[in-house]
Amino acid sequence: MGCATTSVKITSIVLNAILAFLAVGAIGWIAFYADTESEEFVIAAYVACAIILLFAFLGIYAAVRESVCLTATSAVFLLLLAIPQIVSTIMFVHQFEVKSAQTTVELAWQANNMDGLQQKYECCGKSSAQDYVHLRQLIPPSCYIDLDQKPEHLYVDGCIEKLQSRYESDKLRFIIVSWVLVAFELLCFVIAVFLAISFRNKQRRLQF
Repeated sequence: MGCATTSVKITSIVLNAILAFLAVGAIGWIAFYADTESEEFVIAAYVACAIILLFAFLGIYAAVRESVCLTATSAVFLLLLAIPQIVSTIMFVHQFEVKSAQTTVELAWQANNMDGLQQKYECCGKSSAQDYVHLRQLIPPSCYIDLDQKPEHLYVDGCIEKLQSRYESDKLRFIIVSWVLVAFELLCFVIAVFLAISFRNKQRRLQF
């Protein structure tokens, strides 16, 4: 095997390992933010990441074994995986509406269930702690850092502002992660094609 092919083989293993690492990271990220997304989106994301992980490992195994069939299979499925992901990401960018923090907070406020939101997002009230003051209510402990009810530990930002910022950040992170995965999938596809051709040529040379 030529030096160039050996270098590409090593590159393929490294890139597929990085792709697998990114897929695992994406699964962890989805699990952490699962409560902010629809069940259908979470399931689809889990399935996509699991498939990416599977074919990343297949790419590593194929390169190590120098298998023409497995390398070609890995290349085909990486391409088939990347195409719908590109389409869905583009559609997501243009059609997805960021979840309304106003609705989420209003529902929690009416149900008297703000404590969880306030501690998780480090905020207080709908717009600020003044929401409680105006209603002549005590500011709850969940509005304070570590529930320590000292004035200097009071959360300043309202929950609507904090949640809306988080939802918009989540959308941006999803887009970035999706495009990074697509880029690695396409790169691994190109390298897999090169390796499949190289492995086939090597097999033909050994026949003579």
